[in-house]
Amino acid sequence: MEESIFNNKLVEPDDKMVTKELGETKEYLNRICEFIENEYNDLRPEWKFYGKKCGWVLKLFNNERNVLFIVPCTGHFRIALTFGDKAVNSVMISKLPDRIKKEFITARKYIEGRTVQIDIRSEVDLENILQLIKIKLN
Repeated sequence: MEESIFNNKLVEPDDKMVTKELGETKEYLNRICEFIENEYNDLRPEWKFYGKKCGWVLKLFNNERNVLFIVPCTGHFRIALTFGDKAVNSVMISKLPDRIKKEFITARKYIEGRTVQIDIRSEVDLENILQLIKIKLN
């Protein structure tokens, strides 16, 4: 997986920069933010610099709860989500694609749960992420 395309610690990404780099997939990022705000009544985005190797990452919070991390890439973005055991079980019985379920099965388990990373390049990817957000926040 590639790291964030924004790796200059002195330059926090803004909407114009993100729009330019993500291209058409910026619409998917907007829709994710709108979904969280509309369905769960709170969205707080926060850019954080994780060092030269990782660069700038956008964290999305709902009521102080970390929902997901967004890693901007050229022409797309990657999302990282962490799920506890109960949420992983919900993923396994969902109608999500087997490839996503396999990501959770093979993900290393930490105290905070299992973290998976999924590239968002298409409408199908977006729909899968929205389903994962529902599972995580419900």
